[in-house]
Amino acid sequence: MKWFTYILKNDFKMYNLSNYIINNKIGKRGEWFLLRDFSENRYVCESGKSGQILVTRIKPGSDLLQSIRNIVEDNEVKSGVILSGTGLLCKSRLRNCKTLPQHYPITDVNRSYLAFETPLEILALSGNVSEIEGKPWVHAHIVLSYVKSDRIRVIGGHLIEGSIVFGFTEVVLMEIEGMSMPKKYDDETKTLQLFA
Repeated sequence: MKWFTYILKNDFKMYNLSNYIINNKIGKRGEWFLLRDFSENRYVCESGKSGQILVTRIKPGSDLLQSIRNIVEDNEVKSGVILSGTGLLCKSRLRNCKTLPQHYPITDVNRSYLAFETPLEILALSGNVSEIEGKPWVHAHIVLSYVKSDRIRVIGGHLIEGSIVFGFTEVVLMEIEGMSMPKKYDDETKTLQLFA
């Protein structure tokens, strides 16, 4: 594995960060280390073509995530992307990662589940549609704003069940044709991952 240091005027600069990960181990505040060579970035990529575009209005009282799942299933979308989402929620439940584990996988011990019950404007909605064991799976993230003490606050995270539409929500999805997006068990992260 390659490592590098930042070179400035022929000197090596060592970096000190409050938290970092090397070989799946979390460093501690005050430790010095060399940053990993970013030329070793790793990824898996597949390509497809734009398919049908679904423009939907989700009605009041509907669970946002379950509605997206129903739209995907009703339209037999197996690979796709959430292009956008706008609208208003009366409550929302979000999941975020609060700590990094020393070893994979990330579990609920590392996650935070928060609920908000107030008017919430949808600023952004993104995600994808993949397949797990041949069935469609929606993975969505959302950014929301709300007002508290006459100040606008912004929150976001992984969309989970319990985000309820008030008034309306508009969601635009695009099917991807000519490719499949399976999620399978990944030995490195010990979770289901795209193209594992």
